[in-house]
Amino acid sequence: MVNNEQIRILFDRICRDEEMQAYKALYSLLCSRLIHFSASIVYSYHLAEEIVSDVFVMLWQKRRQLQHVRNPLVYLYVSTKNLSLNSLQQQKKHQHATLDMLDVNALSILPDAEHNLISAEVSLKIEQAICSLPARCQLIFRLVKLDGLKYNEVATLLEISSKTVDAQLAIAVKKITQAIRLDLSTDQVNAYYKIGQ
Repeated sequence: MVNNEQIRILFDRICRDEEMQAYKALYSLLCSRLIHFSASIVYSYHLAEEIVSDVFVMLWQKRRQLQHVRNPLVYLYVSTKNLSLNSLQQQKKHQHATLDMLDVNALSILPDAEHNLISAEVSLKIEQAICSLPARCQLIFRLVKLDGLKYNEVATLLEISSKTVDAQLAIAVKKITQAIRLDLSTDQVNAYYKIGQ
């Protein structure tokens, strides 16, 4: 899970001190997650890599103007979403691009089984249960439980209410728990994603 305080410190060092080492560290920390997020929108890892690269280039170019940003993680996700949707609209001039057209396979990032003290087999079963969720529900679950965004941050990013985030997350947890109930206890699933903490 991404550490918001670490991201904020790195972002501040980039904006305030123009520190290239902090820039590289922030890129390394968030690159994979942002690429997966972008790829779920544009259906292309190659294009998603370009988009995330563009997001970080813009961050460096505008670093002095971004000192006021209070939540760098949300800022970077929103920037990635906007560039992804713009790119998709440029590719499909006549088709309206929205987050409802997600490629849910691109969202898939297996949590580190060793870090969570859970077997690779169990980790795979949980991932399969997550992949069976509807696209929007799956995205919300991943942003909250895997990327560590708060409900209000996800609501801002996806332009929905916090209550919708809460409802979708409850649906996701219930479906995942039901899907793997034969193999895992609810406590194991909750411990795996640190639900309720």
